Amino acid sequence: MSIPNIYEYLDFRAWLGQWHATRQAEDPSFTRTCVSHRLGLPRTRGYFSDVIAGKRVTDTFLERFCEILDLSKAEEKYFRTLVRFDQADTPEEKELALDQLVTVSHAPSVQLDPETWRYYRDWRHGALRALLEAEDLDEATLPKIAARFQPAFTPGQAAESLQLLQELGLVTKNDGGFLKPTQKTIASPIWARDEVFRLLQAQQLDLARQALSRPGDGVRAVATNMVAVSESALDRIRQSLERFRGELRSIVHRDQGKADRVVLLANILLPLHEVKK
Repeated sequence: MSIPNIYEYLDFRAWLGQWHATRQAEDPSFTRTCVSHRLGLPRTRGYFSDVIAGKRVTDTFLERFCEILDLSKAEEKYFRTLVRFDQADTPEEKELALDQLVTVSHAPSVQLDPETWRYYRDWRHGALRALLEAEDLDEATLPKIAARFQPAFTPGQAAESLQLLQELGLVTKNDGGFLKPTQKTIASPIWARDEVFRLLQAQQLDLARQALSRPGDGVRAVATNMVAVSESALDRIRQSLERFRGELRSIVHRDQGKADRVVLLANILLPLHEVKK
């Protein structure tokens, strides 16, 4: 077995797990305890396992990992950026780290396409694409209409979003000269669902927070519940939410009416405390 290609990973813990599995397959004595000892913890057995499970890696131990992983300089740089990406404390820090991952990635198989990433890094791109579905607009009228968003686009932001949408082939002019989406709906790539899309979701949830500070308009519908449930009930809730998401996608896909508005739909399930073990 060969060491897994680090450039194919956006989760440094997952890569470490595969790295260790590969090394132990070659040498059964190379246990997780052995890794902990090589990291300078001769009396500790579980540190490496704790890292795989989610324990934060300090700067000191990041240096020690880099010493034992036998990476090239480029791979080490990517590994360090992966750690920074995973442990970023704010959406801004995470976005910056992901930008750097795109820059330092050297493998053609990595699903980090810079142009696709540009689409998911800002909520305005998706909102503008939806607006073009709802209204007949061209380059001249777009900046004025985009100012109706809350929060409003600037003319420069509208132009930037439109340029990106055209570059990605997500919008084009129809026979009437109006800009229209090329597809009714689009799906995020797997890597975006796992990592990048969380940054976009943070922006979208901030939009919801801002909206709640404004007076209601008769259209907005917000409901929240804080409940205690069993694990089996939690699974049923997840399944119900997934079915509901499927129904929403079906409604949008089958919508034969003339779209006239852009809305944000969000369903959220968040654990608020750790489960006793």
